[in-house]
Amino acid sequence: MSEPSQRPAALVASVTLGVAGAVLFVVGALLGIDAVFVAGATAGALSLGAALYWRSELISAWRRDRPPRAGPSR
Repeated sequence: MSEPSQRPAALVASVTLGVAGAVLFVVGALLGIDAVFVAGATAGALSLGAALYWRSELISAWRRDRPPRAGPSR
């Protein structure tokens, strides 16, 4: 049996918050409940924050694993 791949926590948080936010956003808009609508927008914003954090981690790992460039630096 193969080992399951490790998913970054920020990726899982981003997807989870994004799905929950979208559902709350739509339900709040359809039912006209401002608190649910705002909760959906907040979850969406937190999802974006988690996605940006995950992206920064990917870029850091990519830069760390790349060999240094030769030539003048910018």
